[in-house]
Amino acid sequence: MATKRLDPLNRYREYAEFQLAMDGEGLGLRSARQSLADMSLTPQEQQSLADLDELVIASVQDNPYINPVLLKDDATQPLHYWWWHLGKLRTGAYPAELLPEQLRAIYRQRELAHAF
Repeated sequence: MATKRLDPLNRYREYAEFQLAMDGEGLGLRSARQSLADMSLTPQEQQSLADLDELVIASVQDNPYINPVLLKDDATQPLHYWWWHLGKLRTGAYPAELLPEQLRAIYRQRELAHAF
């Protein structure tokens, strides 16, 4: 049963660490992240998710290539589901106040670095 609980987190890890961060791909990343949005996670799982979210934000802003499909925002999804709005995150047009605090700091820091 514990393995089944970790499946969505491991799937998201695969997309974040190996597909998006390494080569700008990971077309299943958004749906993998969505599946975790409503799950009840242990503190350890929550920390793993936060670490992966940080990697996604950094990758979207720093990778020279991100698959254009990932950068096409889904207007049917609420803005607080930031993973559906990677295009806005990449261009700096995403409202930072909607991000969780730890992601907001990374987003703003990278936004400032790219401004110079």
